[in-house]
Amino acid sequence: MDKPQFDELLGGSVSLPRDVEINKLAAARANEIAAMTYAIENPQQTKLIFQRLPIHMRRRVMSHNAKRMPRRLREAHKTQMEKSGKPGVPKRPSRKYRRRPHNLLSEYKRRQRKNLWLETHIWHAKRFHMTEKWGFKIAHFSNDKASRSCYRTVKGHCTIQDISYYNCLELKGPVDVLVTALKVHCKYEKSFGANAYKKGDREGSLTFYRANGCPVGVINFMWRLDCLGDKTMWMWVHPSLIKDVLDELVSSFNLTEVSSTAESTLSAKLFVNATGCSLEFLTLNRFRLRGPMAPTVITDALRCPLKLNQVSSSLENMEVDIAQPWHKLWYQELSHQKSFDKQKDCFDKLKKLNSPNQFPRHGILGLTVLDPRFFFPPKRTKVEFKSSTQSYDVINVDPSSAASPLWESSVRGDVKNNFKSTEQINKLKSGNLVPGVENDQGFNQDIITKVPVILVQHPGTEANNKSIGFNSGIDIILPAGWALPFWLSFIYRCARPIGLREHRSAIFESMMLNHPDIHHPDTPEYNREAEETRIKLKNKYFRYPPNRRVNFTKLSISSPFNCEWRMLIKEWTDTDTVQVLRDPKIIDALSQAFNSFIRKKHKPLSLNLHDSTVLDKSYLVTVKVTVETKGKPNNFAIICLPTEEDLKKFNEDRKWGGPIEKKRIDKFEAKRKALRIKHKMLLKSERRKRILARKTGQPPVLKAFLEAKKIEQKKIMDELYLQQCTAVRKSCDREVIGYVAQGGFSFSECSCFGWGYVVALPLLELLKMKNNMVLVRNIQTRQYRCARLDIVNLYS
Repeated sequence: MDKPQFDELLGGSVSLPRDVEINKLAAARANEIAAMTYAIENPQQTKLIFQRLPIHMRRRVMSHNAKRMPRRLREAHKTQMEKSGKPGVPKRPSRKYRRRPHNLLSEYKRRQRKNLWLETHIWHAKRFHMTEKWGFKIAHFSNDKASRSCYRTVKGHCTIQDISYYNCLELKGPVDVLVTALKVHCKYEKSFGANAYKKGDREGSLTFYRANGCPVGVINFMWRLDCLGDKTMWMWVHPSLIKDVLDELVSSFNLTEVSSTAESTLSAKLFVNATGCSLEFLTLNRFRLRGPMAPTVITDALRCPLKLNQVSSSLENMEVDIAQPWHKLWYQELSHQKSFDKQKDCFDKLKKLNSPNQFPRHGILGLTVLDPRFFFPPKRTKVEFKSSTQSYDVINVDPSSAASPLWESSVRGDVKNNFKSTEQINKLKSGNLVPGVENDQGFNQDIITKVPVILVQHPGTEANNKSIGFNSGIDIILPAGWALPFWLSFIYRCARPIGLREHRSAIFESMMLNHPDIHHPDTPEYNREAEETRIKLKNKYFRYPPNRRVNFTKLSISSPFNCEWRMLIKEWTDTDTVQVLRDPKIIDALSQAFNSFIRKKHKPLSLNLHDSTVLDKSYLVTVKVTVETKGKPNNFAIICLPTEEDLKKFNEDRKWGGPIEKKRIDKFEAKRKALRIKHKMLLKSERRKRILARKTGQPPVLKAFLEAKKIEQKKIMDELYLQQCTAVRKSCDREVIGYVAQGGFSFSECSCFGWGYVVALPLLELLKMKNNMVLVRNIQTRQYRCARLDIVNLYS
């Protein structure tokens, strides 16, 4: 049944007037509004203020802590809490809470007295295992499982590593003086003064030598492009090499320190000499991005300003105004403005690259970009290739694009001092028409800080069995104080952060051994690192109970935790000088000779390798051993010469597992057992004496006597478990010719291999036998494995 209408015009019973009195209508509605407001402010219900909140916003602590309430309800909540009586006495905070530092900044400075922190330290400390190395706190490895996933990221996307712990040395002076003094520190590669590097549009890399010819390690360097008078060069030195490199530079240039103070740090040192040369430590940040998506990540995170400054043609407008930003003063020069235009064009080309290898090798690109915090995406977003074509041609880059204001110390200081806090930027963003919506393109670029950066291309591996350009990427150099904003900007584009362990794994996959992180046996840092590793592994070995320790004597392993290079060379050549072969011509000749065994095409060699004047037989040659069957070579594995019988068996059966080492007799095993029993009896006897003395009230037995006995027992047992190494070459059934420095499973080759060093003399014996097969045995097994030997080119 239909409901009757209200208006009489529609069939109802009520007659409505055609007009109303505004005063009466407004007064009636005002009374209704007042009544509604009173009902809201004075509810008749018994609910408390915090009970009116939605369930997802309620917290138990709100009942006694008003600060956890929303700000709009906080005062009303306090009023209700006062009506309920005096609040209870809160419990005493925990001891950990009471001992917390009240000033975090001063606490962080105190904790950096021993090891310095990078600018991204706090970000890494929450997500990485940190390690103390070279005077820094450095990220070692990620908390998540990252071995295989990091390889996938290097191969298909982009990894990022903070390498700001590298030392940047700025060397200034007349170019002829610099090149002449630095020439003694180069040997086989292009020197510091090579035209390819001196132009300033490429970064150089070479092995730094002492004046006496002893190698120190690999360093990177770059010349400044736009120098009218004295030239400027930056040298990027690994922190483990900085002391040796600094001593050599001070000696070669006759430098004296002028800024030494009682509290001076390494980064504040300055050295000068009489010829106008100076050496200064700079504080710069450097990130290492590796992977095919490195250009895409960088171009998506960075924005170039539309314009920096109009070029002034009149001299009156060229007056220096100290209050002006640095970029307005810098880009007043026509040459700098032209360089900026070319850099923007090159940056646009960078957006279309499919691989970092499309950028010129070791090329340098200077940029001036906007503060990346204005362009953070709302959430982490994985970037995709912007280019629709699959071209891999190398782009053309103008040499003047390498110019950068970052070379100027005044610019670096101005950029660091004018750093805006994240709070200031968030306040600017909160003033948007719709806060939270990404409309940063609408900001006036004049209020955004301009930051000079430098991009440096890093070519990937060129090995035959590796994918082209694997582990290639781009390094970005930043001014001090700007590491975290740029780091977070790259992280928001899903660049995967890695530590030292993952980086060393990437080097192992790419086999690019001419790297600052790789120390060869003839360098001082290798000896220091080897000794630290030996002590660490030895302590770990003796933490195991006696029945869980590997008996290396029975396995015929003379040096399980280090490589006895000096002794091995002396047993083969009667000399004890450790030298690694670095001559590219000899390395190419050896590689050509051993590759001919695989291809079965014997080509005439360009050099007579058996001539002692061409190749010193005591050299250590860098090699790669790939296991032919099952088995995985590990660190410190020994490389041995096969016998004719071994070669015959392998040629008959390619799946042959390899020979087995004879089990040796440990002549100290019975002595160790007897000493252990005797020591246990001594400990029991001393314990009974202590108990008897405590019961009879006699003076207790001196603990110093017992501690001395324990130390003596430990020293004797250590010597009986790990005897002093007296022979290496003939320590087992097969003659040892070298060691594996690093080994494992390779994801890129889907096989197990290792790289290490062998003595040149037995290597030439293999060459005479026209054979490239060797035997590899790990330190915890008696099983030899057949492996194929290849020569590694350190300069590939």
